[in-house]
Amino acid sequence: MGRMDDPAYIGAIALGGVVFNILYWGFGFLRPGTTGLTAQAYGAKDYPTVYKYFLQAFGLSLIFGFSLLVFHVPIGKFAYSFLNGSEQVKSLSYEYFSIRVLAAPAVISLFAFRGWFFGMQNAIAPMVLTIVSNVINIFLSWYLVMQCGMEVKGVAIGTVVAQYASLLLAFGILLYRHKTEVFKYIERQTFQLSKMKRFLNVNRDMFLRNIGMILVFSFFTNFSAGVSEEYLAVNEILLQLFYFMSYSVDGFAYAAESLVGRYIGEKSADKVKVVVRKTLIYGLLFGSLFAVGYLFFGSTFMRIFTNNEAIIAEAQPYFKWLALVALCGALAFIWDGVYSGATASKELRNAMFLSVVSFFLVFFLLHSFYPDHAIWIAMIAFMLARSLFQIFYYQKRIVGRL
Repeated sequence: MGRMDDPAYIGAIALGGVVFNILYWGFGFLRPGTTGLTAQAYGAKDYPTVYKYFLQAFGLSLIFGFSLLVFHVPIGKFAYSFLNGSEQVKSLSYEYFSIRVLAAPAVISLFAFRGWFFGMQNAIAPMVLTIVSNVINIFLSWYLVMQCGMEVKGVAIGTVVAQYASLLLAFGILLYRHKTEVFKYIERQTFQLSKMKRFLNVNRDMFLRNIGMILVFSFFTNFSAGVSEEYLAVNEILLQLFYFMSYSVDGFAYAAESLVGRYIGEKSADKVKVVVRKTLIYGLLFGSLFAVGYLFFGSTFMRIFTNNEAIIAEAQPYFKWLALVALCGALAFIWDGVYSGATASKELRNAMFLSVVSFFLVFFLLHSFYPDHAIWIAMIAFMLARSLFQIFYYQKRIVGRL
């Protein structure tokens, strides 16, 4: 969309992203919740429970995914009634939403698959799923937009096809490696509420934690849309650069989830401490590299997303904030992984709530003085607060339990 002449196209995808963040991040708790629980059962060599968690996660994912599909029209109209932006941006965005939402069952089911694979100490399967999904998405979106002239429809269709292709591949991997065990442990009691109590309790807290995340990032984009189309386009691309960093550091966060969960299952406090120390070091190293890159080569990174020189020029004052968000965010992501692996969901939830309060407090205190920059300073405060609160809880609530 950054190759189109009008910044409204970027804005349309940005607003659509807000809606899908609300929908998908809301149900994204299935991935870390499933990882932590599965990894602990795997570490304890409790294999019936390992497969029980997959079946529970996948069953819930189907319920959530098809519910979104059935009710997507009223959900979409309700969501867009609250969003800022010009009529052109909102019209294009709703067109994008109405197509991309068809992938809801696949997207939410993939949360369950990825979470379970990570819990099984299998990082290769999620990597393959991610690569396949993104290659298909990038190529098909490019072809439909640039060759077929389908604009936002092309981006949406590319995403839908990529998600269902990844889901078929996930089933293939599961059946190839775990066919006998999965069918062996299917039983009616797996889905009884009494048997799902721990799974539901952990994921309830993860869901509430994700609501806090959704609130912050949705406010960020919606506030940007209320300023101007150009400001929205700038902030949306900068946010994509932040996500680019987060996906890199998330590799170490996922490792923390898998290994911390496994070693807690094995009741090995020393190994948990080693994992926490090493993942923090690597996470901060990668976060620092991205921070330096954004600070000194921000314009070069921007050109990956757009050739609009006016947008690139307008982004210049914000690269220093993006660098700080990247650094603070890297630390927060690693701690999220540690807490997810430990299934310390209440502490993760509480830390998120306190961080959301920090975000809005900083934003509203600074907005009148720095109207264009306050949202970025608040985002730095949000990421930093997440890390500090989780550091505070770590010794007592995680190590102290072993």
